[in-house]
Amino acid sequence: MHLLGKCPPDPAELASAAERGFESVELHLRSEHLEDVAATAETVGRSPVDAAAVHTLHARPDEERPFRRSDELARRLDALLVVHSQYALHTHVDDFEAYDFAAPHGYENNPGASAFHLENLLLARGHSLVLDTAHLYLSEADYEGALSTLLRDHGDRIPLIHLNDATRTEDGLAFGDGEMDLERTARLLDENYDGPVVLEVMPDAQADARRAVTEWLS
Repeated sequence: MHLLGKCPPDPAELASAAERGFESVELHLRSEHLEDVAATAETVGRSPVDAAAVHTLHARPDEERPFRRSDELARRLDALLVVHSQYALHTHVDDFEAYDFAAPHGYENNPGASAFHLENLLLARGHSLVLDTAHLYLSEADYEGALSTLLRDHGDRIPLIHLNDATRTEDGLAFGDGEMDLERTARLLDENYDGPVVLEVMPDAQADARRAVTEWLS
């Protein structure tokens, strides 16, 4: 398992990610980062970390500019484009596919989307899934069973995984602030998946999350 941090593409944030022990990160974008895509790519290129993934802005599916510019940034950085927006459902995949993304891309599962839904709306149609474990925890009563099934049956279509804590009503929490058995989740990932895992917690909690996962798997 290759652990990634997450941060905006700002010089100080990228440097801090390296200080926390990460070699690669997923980029969390704000609209200003897409004003001059070439300049943002240069900032990342000069930083001490690589960008393995670029997360789209939370824009509406018909707002073409942020998705095309996020795609351009991912292409320039040779990174995975994580297509996800709080304003879009998986029924909007055809709208996104019409943008003909140049970068390799995957669709992040929304909170509430069951494994059955993901298999039918994404995976069975040939799309890649960026698997957010906390979102799956909100969506499945048998979370561990659903996670194991997705990893076993569709691991080759999962290019990236997000890991953070959650309750049954709230995600994006620091390790230990939710109800998930994160050690069990980390072990399931380690046993069934060999790709990158983003520790999707706030930057100041990422070093602790990295240490926890490393200790669990040692």
